[in-house]
Amino acid sequence: MKKNKRFYFPILLKVILLGIITSFVAATVSIIVSYNNMINKATKDMEESAIDALEYAHGFFDSPTEDYKNLNSFKYIHSYVEPIYQNALNVKDATLENYPSFEEYEYVFLKAFPYFYTDEMFMTLDYPTWRENYNTLNQILLNASFYCEQPSYFAYKDKDDPNRLVFLFDSRHATSKTKNVFYHCPGSHYDIKDNDSIVDLGHEYIQEFNLGKYHTRYFPINATNDDDELETIGYMFIEYQTKDISSAYQPILRNEILILSATSLIVILFYALLSYLMFVRNINRLNKTAEGVSHKLGTGDEFEVIDPNINSHDEISTLSNSFVAMENQIVNYVGIIQASAREKERMNAELEVASKIQLEALPSSHFDDEKTSIRTYIKPAKEVGGDFYDYFYINDNELAIIVSDVSGKGIPASLFMMKSKELIKSKLLGGTSLVNAVKEVNDILTNNNDESLFVTSFIGVINFAKKEIRFVNAGHEKPYIISNKSIIKLDGNANFVLGAVEEATFIEEKHAFNKGDIIFLYTDGLNESINNKEEEFTYQRIEESLSQSLGSSLNGYIDNMIDALSTFTSGQEPFDDVTMFIMRYNDGELKLSYNKKDLSIITDIVDKFNEHYSNLSNEIKSKVGIIIDELVNNLVSYEKREDLIIEIRFVEKNGGLHIEIISNGDDYNPFEKHEEKYLDDYSDDIKEGGFGISIVKDFSRSTSYEYKDGKSIVTIEL
Repeated sequence: MKKNKRFYFPILLKVILLGIITSFVAATVSIIVSYNNMINKATKDMEESAIDALEYAHGFFDSPTEDYKNLNSFKYIHSYVEPIYQNALNVKDATLENYPSFEEYEYVFLKAFPYFYTDEMFMTLDYPTWRENYNTLNQILLNASFYCEQPSYFAYKDKDDPNRLVFLFDSRHATSKTKNVFYHCPGSHYDIKDNDSIVDLGHEYIQEFNLGKYHTRYFPINATNDDDELETIGYMFIEYQTKDISSAYQPILRNEILILSATSLIVILFYALLSYLMFVRNINRLNKTAEGVSHKLGTGDEFEVIDPNINSHDEISTLSNSFVAMENQIVNYVGIIQASAREKERMNAELEVASKIQLEALPSSHFDDEKTSIRTYIKPAKEVGGDFYDYFYINDNELAIIVSDVSGKGIPASLFMMKSKELIKSKLLGGTSLVNAVKEVNDILTNNNDESLFVTSFIGVINFAKKEIRFVNAGHEKPYIISNKSIIKLDGNANFVLGAVEEATFIEEKHAFNKGDIIFLYTDGLNESINNKEEEFTYQRIEESLSQSLGSSLNGYIDNMIDALSTFTSGQEPFDDVTMFIMRYNDGELKLSYNKKDLSIITDIVDKFNEHYSNLSNEIKSKVGIIIDELVNNLVSYEKREDLIIEIRFVEKNGGLHIEIISNGDDYNPFEKHEEKYLDDYSDDIKEGGFGISIVKDFSRSTSYEYKDGKSIVTIEL
């Protein structure tokens, strides 16, 4: 058995892939959870250290020393910076107007207070006091920054604009070597946006808001005013950025990924090894055994049980035991099948013999004599069928025709068919009248009919002298009579089928049947044939095929009907027997007409002649074929007019045959001035032509030609 190897995915690879996916998912989830926990913990630790630093710094202002040194220092620096800040805002210099940027504020304060930044610059009389207070506050910032490792600074709100912060100190000043790294110079400001306004946060201890890109913690610095009321005069801030935490933990994240990847790989390999030893190896053994069994079954070798010997004490071993049990059943079943096959082969041989006997019991599918021509077609749905036909002369002047359909299929129907056929024939040949013959056959078939079979039958007797057909239709399909190119359905009384009702009565009917008339009989396997849409062939399609076949030979009628049926059913096998029977009452005269210039009409003329005059000798048929080929060929090949019409008339009379070939062509006598040429006289110097006409004249008793009423008429007597 050929294997399909377009796609093969072993179980071991599936196990490894499953392990990889599972390990990847587990490792990813573990890393994400661990990383997020580390970031969250570090962020929380940073926030807690910032709060702790603020609490530390807050102690210097909330519980001031005896002389309020820290608070006074803040108030002193505040009062010193504020007027300079306000004066700086009032400067009208075009380049420094309103000082809207940090760089401009920095410039002003570097010029205004050089001693804020270095001892080496010029100092005013206020410098010692300023320096002392500056150092006091700066030490608080430095201690707080050291405590939480985050930058801190002091600021106050602009009294004219409560949404603007003005900075006093920044802890990073102490470590700065150049002014380019100062974060917040004294006097620089920050405009607070609506979403982070500290004004709306109240004065609760330790507040939070986002100042720019930083997370900021702060507390207010409160003091008593002249009205002995507590008010906020400034703030202390601590800034921190959580994005720095992510960067700090990235090396740890990389190490975790490497460790988990290596661990996962080891686990996966170990998992794959265990899977192979515990499962895949046994599955492969079972699969190999199954392939061996399949091969033996496919090649027809003697089959024997193969045990995979799997003792894993799990589902695979259970499957192995079931497989061995199945093999034992196959051994038994193969024996049964082989015996059944031999019996079936014997029965098929017997059925073939029965089918051959059945078909040989039917008369020939071709019959011709001077009175009639018959063609038949039968196709059983099974080896033997229930359809049959028969025809035979009752006497010199009467011909019996029978088409019947037995209910059921197979051997019983075939035997019932043979019995029915012989009963009908024996009764008619015995001189019993048609209606009585049918009645007697029905009574015989009804008795001892244990299988409850019955037969539909059309039984007709054609009287050639009276030119009529007498018939009894026992529940059969109604035939068609084709007369003068018209199609008539032979309607009649609906009699009982044969073999169903004892003592049934039947009615005999008759219809004209003249020379040249055709009768077409069939069984219901034709009109009830179905296509793939469950549609029936129907009487309408039968009539359409007959109409399209008008003027054809009898074989043409049957062939066209077969083609129509095959097209309708898409070539699928019929579910019922199909039988067709067509007969023509031969006339002594045959007329054919063609209105096309085509050499194919020669074949059609000869075929129809041979069928119509099948009783004539082969010698005459051969001569007619040569005569038609020569004379019609000349007309088609050499006549100039395109609307050529050719008429052929054959008439049997006085033991001979009269032939007329009539056309609307030019006035041309093929026999006039004809130089006789025969094969015995042939030599290389003789020109072509002349042999055909010579043969025609040689075959004929006489030939003649006349041109009358615009038609050329060639007459030949054989």
